[in-house]
Amino acid sequence: MSLALSDLTPVLRQLVELGRGRKWITYEEYIRCVPDEFVEPEKVDEMIVLLDELGIELIDESERKRNGWDMFDAPLQTNLKFQRDEKKPNKPPKVQMIDEDDGPPADFDGGFEDEQHLPEEPAAAAVANADEEILDEAETQAAVEAALAEQGSKRIDDPIRMYLTQMGTIPLLTREEEIRLAKKIETTRMCFRRMTLASDYAAQMAVQILKQVHAGTLPFDRTMRISTAEENHKETLAARIPANLPTIERLLNRNREIFELLDTTLADAKRAQVTKEFDHNRRKIAVLLEECCLRTSRIQPLLRKLQGLDKKVKEIHHQLKKADKHPERFDPEDLTVMRDEIDGLRSMVLESSENLDGRVRRIERAFLEYEQAKRDLSGGNLRLVVSIAKKYRNRGLPFLDIIQEGNTGLMRAVDKYEYKRGYKFSTYATWWIRQAITRAIADHARTIRVPVHMIETMSKLRTIQKHLLQELGREPTVEEIALRAKMPIEETRRVMKVSRHPISLDRPVGESEDSHFGDFIEDERQSSPHEAASSELLRQRINDVLRTLTYREREILKLRYGIGDGYTYTLEEVGRIFKVTRERVRQVENKAIRKLQHPVRRQRLASFLDQEEGSDS
Repeated sequence: MSLALSDLTPVLRQLVELGRGRKWITYEEYIRCVPDEFVEPEKVDEMIVLLDELGIELIDESERKRNGWDMFDAPLQTNLKFQRDEKKPNKPPKVQMIDEDDGPPADFDGGFEDEQHLPEEPAAAAVANADEEILDEAETQAAVEAALAEQGSKRIDDPIRMYLTQMGTIPLLTREEEIRLAKKIETTRMCFRRMTLASDYAAQMAVQILKQVHAGTLPFDRTMRISTAEENHKETLAARIPANLPTIERLLNRNREIFELLDTTLADAKRAQVTKEFDHNRRKIAVLLEECCLRTSRIQPLLRKLQGLDKKVKEIHHQLKKADKHPERFDPEDLTVMRDEIDGLRSMVLESSENLDGRVRRIERAFLEYEQAKRDLSGGNLRLVVSIAKKYRNRGLPFLDIIQEGNTGLMRAVDKYEYKRGYKFSTYATWWIRQAITRAIADHARTIRVPVHMIETMSKLRTIQKHLLQELGREPTVEEIALRAKMPIEETRRVMKVSRHPISLDRPVGESEDSHFGDFIEDERQSSPHEAASSELLRQRINDVLRTLTYREREILKLRYGIGDGYTYTLEEVGRIFKVTRERVRQVENKAIRKLQHPVRRQRLASFLDQEEGSDS
C-alpha cells in the first residue's frame, strides 16, 4: 500500500507541498517534520517512493547553504518530552552476562552489571545508576572551562588539558537536539540501507552474503543485526533467510527479463506497465532483504562497489568523448570494445549510466548525513566519557587511554541507541562507556594479584634473560630461556607474558615531551617509504605495459585481477560485461598473459621482481 499526501501529518504535508514547488527538501527539514511513527523501515520506504513520484530530491544541508536557499523552519515533531528531570530510584539491576555485541538488556533502566573483576572497588560502588554519572559533568565542565581560559595565556603541554581544551569547543546538546540527532541517525541509516538494497547489483551481492551466512561460511552474529529486545530473534532470522532468498532471486531474475524487454521497441502503455513492475520488484527486494537484518557494516562495501562501477563507466564515457574529438588517436576496434563494455556494465547493474550515477549520488548523500549525525551526537557527549573515566584512574591504564576506550563505547552507543524508548542518550551511553572501559582494564591492566611463587619464577626468568643477553649479545629466544631455566616452553611463554606491563603509546619520551613512545613504533599497516616508492613505480610500469595490449585484453586483466579499484570479478561477471562466454574471457585472459610474458614486456617488470626476491631473502 502506497502513501498518499492525505496520510501525512499537517506539518509534513506542508513540507512536501513546498518541496513539489522547489523540487527538493533537505534531510534536516525532513527530520524535523517527520513524526516518530514514520521512523520505521516500511514508512521510510513509502516516503521515498512518494518523494520520487512527486519529483522531490533529498539533499544535504551543505548544498542548501552553498546555494543560499531558505530553510523550512518547523518545530521538531516528536512524542517525547524535552524536559525529563525526574530522578529514577537507585536500585541495583539484575546481573546479566551478555555478549559484547548485544548491548544492554531489554529491560535496561540505567544500571550496570556487577564489575566484580575489577580490584580495589567496593561491590556497592561497582553497581551505580546512570544519573550519578551525569552529575559529575558539572565538575568536568568546570575543568573544561579552566582549560579554555588557560589556552590563551600560555602554551599547553599537558595532553589531558589539551584534550579538554579541544573538547570544550564542542557545544553541549539540549534534549531537543539529542532527539533530533538520534532521529536523524535512524532515518538516514534506513534511507541509506533502502537506497542501496534497491539496486539490483547490490541486492545480488547481498544475496551472496546471506547464502554464505546460511551455509555457515560467514559468522551469523558478526554478519546479522540481532535485536536483544525481541525474544528468539536470532532463531527467527535463521528461519527467515532461507524463506526469503527464493523470492528475492525470482524477483531479480524477473527484473533482468524486464530490463531486456525495455531495450526492445514497446508501446508507451506497455513500457509504462513493465517499468512500474520493475520499480515495484526493486522495492519488494529491498523490503525482503531488510527483513533479513544485515548489519550496516556489511552494506557499506556494496556502496563502494557501486561507486567503483560508476567511476569505471564515467572513465569509459570520457574516453569515448575524447575519441569523438580526436578519432585518429583511437583504434576503431578499441572503441567498439568500449561501447560493448558500457552495454555490459549497464546489463550487469540493470541501470543506465545516468540512473547509476544518480543512484550513487543519492546513496552517498544519505550516508554522509548518517555519518555526520553520528559525529554530532557523539561529540556532544564527550564530557560524559571524561566524567565516567575519572572513576577508573589508577587501575593500570593511563587516564587518556581510559578516555579513549570510553570513546569507543560511546560510538557503540550511538550506533545502537533507540530514542523512541524514551530514556536519555546519556543514560543509555553510560552503560556502553563503562562496559568498554572495564573490558579494556580487564584486558590490558594487571587486575589479578600475582602469587608469590609466580613472582619468584618471573624474577628467575628475568635474571636468566639478562645473563643470556650478555652471553649472546642479543635478546634470547623463549626456547633458549626455557632450556636454561629447565622449564617447558609453553610455561615459560605464559610466565613472561604475565610479567609484561602495558605502556601507553602517548607516553612522553625525553624531557621536552614533544615526542611520544608511539612515534618510535613501526606501523605495520603502513608501507615504508621505500616500499611506497617502489609500489608507485611498479603501478606506473604496469600501466605502461598494459597499454601495449588491446583495450579488451587490458580491461579483462584489470577486472580479473582488481588492477585499479582493487575489486576482482569472476569469469561470469566479466563475460556479462563484454557479452562473451566465460570460456572466451579465459582465452583472452590467457592470451594477454602470454603477451606480457614476452621478453620485451617482461624485462620492464623484471627489476621489480628481483627487488622483491632480494627483500625476501
